[in-house]
Amino acid sequence: MLKKAVVQTAALFVLASAGTAYAYDVSLKPFTDVTNEDWFQNEVYSLSAIGIIDGYSDLTYKPEGTLTREAFIKLLMNANQEVAASGSGVAGAPVDVEQGRWSYPFVSAAYERKWLDFMLDSQGKFHPDQSITREEVASIVGKALLDAQTAEARSSWTLQGWQNEKNKRNFADSDALNQNLLPYAYYAVNQGIMEGDQLGFHPKQSLTRKEAAAIIYRVIQTEVDTRKLDTVGFYAINSYPAINHMPLLDQVTFGWSHLKYEAPGNAQLETTTTEYRIPSGWEKVVQTANTANIQKNLMVYYGEKNLKDFLKDEPAQKAFIQSLKGVLTDARYGFTGVTMDFEGLMDATSASDYSQFLKALKAAIPSYPLTVAVQPDYYYKGYDLKEINALADTVVLMAYNFTHNDSKLPSAPLPLVNDAVKRTLAFVPKEKLVLGISKQANQWITANGVAELYNPDIEAVEKRLAAPGVNQSMSLPYFLREISFQDDRGSHDIYYEDTASVDKKVWLAKYYGLKGISLWYMGNYTESDWALFHSK
Repeated sequence: MLKKAVVQTAALFVLASAGTAYAYDVSLKPFTDVTNEDWFQNEVYSLSAIGIIDGYSDLTYKPEGTLTREAFIKLLMNANQEVAASGSGVAGAPVDVEQGRWSYPFVSAAYERKWLDFMLDSQGKFHPDQSITREEVASIVGKALLDAQTAEARSSWTLQGWQNEKNKRNFADSDALNQNLLPYAYYAVNQGIMEGDQLGFHPKQSLTRKEAAAIIYRVIQTEVDTRKLDTVGFYAINSYPAINHMPLLDQVTFGWSHLKYEAPGNAQLETTTTEYRIPSGWEKVVQTANTANIQKNLMVYYGEKNLKDFLKDEPAQKAFIQSLKGVLTDARYGFTGVTMDFEGLMDATSASDYSQFLKALKAAIPSYPLTVAVQPDYYYKGYDLKEINALADTVVLMAYNFTHNDSKLPSAPLPLVNDAVKRTLAFVPKEKLVLGISKQANQWITANGVAELYNPDIEAVEKRLAAPGVNQSMSLPYFLREISFQDDRGSHDIYYEDTASVDKKVWLAKYYGLKGISLWYMGNYTESDWALFHSK
């Protein structure tokens, strides 16, 4: 089933005002020299999306190029969320890395941790612009990873563990490795960060940019693999088919209510009309959540243009809050919290009004945790993230709906999702921030030179993926499934949030150490998606 898409006016305004479809300060174009056939493609585009690596102005990455010592140190320090800021400066830096040099903060941070001692010459020089070798990279990475271990684990490795690893690997050129660095180099090998080939480890070989991407990605993965996320499922619209997956969640948010505001001074919580209503058979849904022993939030939705008027209407707000309190405290449902999803606040003058409303709401229901859903702040200026953070127990970032018709920009390209997360983290701590993921597809049908945008049903997209005559691949740097085919209606281009792209957003949330992810909405997620969440 195809549904004509309604493209967000705000997105159109921002994009059009810049004279280009790519008005955001992120790279949304692929590298011309990194293809689907390259083994390092995922690593390069993942690190590019989170801003750790860059390409060149001609849209190349130059994968065969080599890295200098200081360039690799910058990558390594940026990859570590705990030490990315810089060194304290207490220990200074090598004598040939002056304080004004671009690499000083990164080299200083590594120097302070004694990761670079073996690279200094007799005069204490680091030679920052010298090409870094594979042996040096392995040793630095090994030192960094060992530093994160307990003293007992480090002692065990340096006394015997590295020798076992050396014997196991039996690199043909192991004698060419600096014997003083073996414990560190082999630890990087042991952790799967570096590897050799049938000819050996190639310790004196300069590190290439493609190797650097793979190594840094693997370093990040050692942290990502240890992190856990809360999973919030939005049970809304047509979500009954997903009811049996509730045990995989930490919280279910029921999209069963919305603000009704039709006249000044009069508002209430509405639960019987529109798609945001309490469904028949709700008892089974609530019982399933109870059996799963998970938190149950009530979502309150509103996205009408008169929202800004409601936020200035105190009598209407008081009536609404009382109405909401009545449903929220109804023992039949057993709600344990509330999620406010008031959308479309573009005007900055609404920011203080919304904060005041949330303050009044929180005062009325002090024992119920408050979650506030916000839209990315590029053009939605009516959300004071600093104030919302002070009031909310959890903030859900709806990092999607970037869709733009003319440029065929899809809903949630990974670089834009990343940028939205970074901007929000400036006001909301990671321990409180939940990354919202919307399971959707954007389809452009072009006929007679005119393209129209639709949002097809997920079931229809899944069927199309299995049909003959369909071209599909992972679209990069978007990290979305790209599908194309022809029929009598014209040419079709679809960007789809499939399981692999959802997984990459989970990876992003773990990279930043966020509180969790939220799934809009449960009924759209496939069995493959649920298997992914089960594995996490």
